Amino acid sequence: MSIITPTVRAIFAKAVARGCLLGLVMSLACVVGCGDTGADYSKVELISVGGKVTLDGQPLAGAVVTFDAPDGQFAYGLTDAGGAYSLQLDSQKSGCTPGPKTVRISTARKILGLNAAEGEGAAEVGEANPEASNGAVAEKVPPRYNAKSELKADVSASQKTFDFALQSK
Repeated sequence: MSIITPTVRAIFAKAVARGCLLGLVMSLACVVGCGDTGADYSKVELISVGGKVTLDGQPLAGAVVTFDAPDGQFAYGLTDAGGAYSLQLDSQKSGCTPGPKTVRISTARKILGLNAAEGEGAAEVGEANPEASNGAVAEKVPPRYNAKSELKADVSASQKTFDFALQSK
């Protein structure tokens, strides 16, 4: 003799069906929402910006270079083994908006999709970690080039290459 009555079976079947339908809707929403960002780049002026970074005369590899605008927007890049970098606006588009920027260079900063995977890196993605706690990488670049940056750049169509010769002392 079964303890589950036909009424309980019907209620259970409806709940399972609703759960499956909800799962399907959630999956579809993720597929639609996780694809193209839908950003309209046609109204954004972007300039290809790049250059080279050295520290004490040697190429600085693996450093995050950011060009921060006064409104909080920034473009970013990662130096290669030769210290060369090229900026990108986001994961979809390369370049940097024109205008005055504060330049920050860091070997400890993590940016999701550039040099950090989800859940990896500093306490907050994009934040430098000069203290190297919790097994994080120690910052090789002095604060005057990152957290308290003195570096400036004025990006324009005629000025798009910026080399930085940093000194550790």
